Amino acid sequence: MNRLNAILLLVLVLCAMSVVSSQHMARKLYSELEKEQKQTKMHGVEYGQLLLEQSTWGAQALIEKVAAERLSMHAPEPREVQVVLGKGNP
Repeated sequence: MNRLNAILLLVLVLCAMSVVSSQHMARKLYSELEKEQKQTKMHGVEYGQLLLEQSTWGAQALIEKVAAERLSMHAPEPREVQVVLGKGNP
């Protein structure tokens, strides 16, 4: 009977160690999942910002195109630019 008790105790200890190990692994994986979800949210915010920037650049290009085609406007050459200083500026 003692031998059976010793075997059962060993099996019980092994099962307990297995439970502890699996719980530790589950917590570790859950922590990694939370980190990845946080990073996913950050990427979503960055993607939204990039879309906004893209639309801004697209609008700027459209304005330049319309100004050049319909109004015959162009960006001035550096030699055509004059700096006007206001009062109080040397």
